[in-house]
Amino acid sequence: MANIFEQADDALASLFSQWDIYTIILTLTITGFVAHSFLTATEPDIHPMILSRQSYADRVRNPGESAVYRSMDAPHGTSLRTGLAVRLPTDKPYSAGRDGDLRYIWMAATGKIQPPKSRATTQAEFKPGKITTVLGREQLVDHNIQETDKEVMVLGNHLTHQGRKRVAVYLPNSIEFLSSIFACSFYGLSVILIPFNQPQPLVIEFLKQTKADALIAAAGSLPLESLAKEYPALKAVVWVVEKTSRHMDWTDVPSGLGGSIDVAVWHELVQDHQGDAPSDPGLETKDLGSIVTIWQPEPLKPGSVVEFTHRNFAAAIAALIAALPSRERINGSDLFFAADAWTNTYTLCQTFAAMWSGASLAISSVAGPEVDLTFAAKNIAPTVVVSSSESIAKLHAAASSTVQSGLAKLSHSSQVSSLSAGTMPAASFLSNISGATKASIGSTPGTLRLLLISEEAGSTSPPISARELNDIRIFTGARVVYALTAAPVAGAVAQTNMFDYRVDDSTSTRSHFGPPVSSLEVKLVDSGSHKTTNDSIAGEIVVTGPSVVDSSARLGVMGTFRDDCTLAFA
Repeated sequence: MANIFEQADDALASLFSQWDIYTIILTLTITGFVAHSFLTATEPDIHPMILSRQSYADRVRNPGESAVYRSMDAPHGTSLRTGLAVRLPTDKPYSAGRDGDLRYIWMAATGKIQPPKSRATTQAEFKPGKITTVLGREQLVDHNIQETDKEVMVLGNHLTHQGRKRVAVYLPNSIEFLSSIFACSFYGLSVILIPFNQPQPLVIEFLKQTKADALIAAAGSLPLESLAKEYPALKAVVWVVEKTSRHMDWTDVPSGLGGSIDVAVWHELVQDHQGDAPSDPGLETKDLGSIVTIWQPEPLKPGSVVEFTHRNFAAAIAALIAALPSRERINGSDLFFAADAWTNTYTLCQTFAAMWSGASLAISSVAGPEVDLTFAAKNIAPTVVVSSSESIAKLHAAASSTVQSGLAKLSHSSQVSSLSAGTMPAASFLSNISGATKASIGSTPGTLRLLLISEEAGSTSPPISARELNDIRIFTGARVVYALTAAPVAGAVAQTNMFDYRVDDSTSTRSHFGPPVSSLEVKLVDSGSHKTTNDSIAGEIVVTGPSVVDSSARLGVMGTFRDDCTLAFA
């Protein structure tokens, strides 16, 4: 035994006798690299096997079609998601819950009911969020939710007593926009959402197409005389007047119009009923109106009229909530900001989902499909932002131009490698000194945690690749969801997993859209050269489900399902 120790001692003495400064540096480098790899190793944000198959394909398919694909939340043989599954105190505890409608969203926002329990928020913890309007560069206005509730009832009662049935809303994103939708919901009226900042002849054409008999519009946005003469079926107008213009008389009717049109002003209606606001009709109204939208493939151009039911919206809202992992869903600690117009059903449904989940809302009138996100969110600190693909493309171009120096490129490459390994990159010393400018969305860097992006099927919006989505993750520090939307579908058709950071070089020009949401199912029907064979799955996208107008629709665009069962454009 002693001989063995002597031999080992001689070997170690011989080894160290040959060391010099270079040997020491090399040993320390290797040891440091191994230790760093061990200490900084992290598990992927999601197991790779979960991303390898993201939706269910039916076992059989009809000739000329692909199999039907469904969300993992609604496998074949079960029902698609139809609503919010809310139970009122009067409902039996073992009931499945009501699908609900937009009235339930407002009742949750005012604290009159509580949403179902979830991991993100329980009934005991649920509190309605705040609603704040961003005015100008610095001014923020917090709205009293109870006073806003009175405005909803005053407006709905006013329009109902006039005998109105179809109410057009021509406003930018504002508290009055939301109040108009909920007022129509409680009083059984159809609400028509007309995109703002349109040419006057186009607005009048939209009013004719939708057969509106009342209009809620920003004061001065449309000439009353032209409205009355070119569209005589319009019987009532409610002007929304900014505080700086309330000294003017907006109820004046031009001579010659007589009593053909009734003109009222929003704030005066509210003041007239300050002490005797109409009682809340609650859920008494059985016949709900429609939610009518205008789908414009190109801005400032004629579009198609799409008429949704409350059932469509309830299913879409529930599916968007369920599409996020339970621990990452929007909750009461979030500040939600819609950077796109609420005339986009995806933006509107995500806003309703945030209200249902108890998040606070920040409202800005500059929201739109091509808004500068850095400018729009300058004075607030949102944690969740919904935006159009056009705005994201602009953000990406601006932020990418700052990655010029060698150090910035090295930092960016390191963060891309982290995403490729399945983990969100954290701020590091290298990224802080690299000189690359972060895309600051909000007044407080680092608060944004989730960015919801939508692309419209058949529109001229720019494609976004998976690499660009990863760049956005790096520039903003937020996880990203990329959704496909379509005219006859409330909410989304499909939406990516928020932990899916993969890049497929074979489809470098455009990212996939993830699996279908749980309120619909998708199949591809052979069209032209796009066919489903044993080797590939392609065809025109056809959707069916509760969130689809008339329960089924062809989208008119070609799609394909990849090997991981995610939907992409063909």
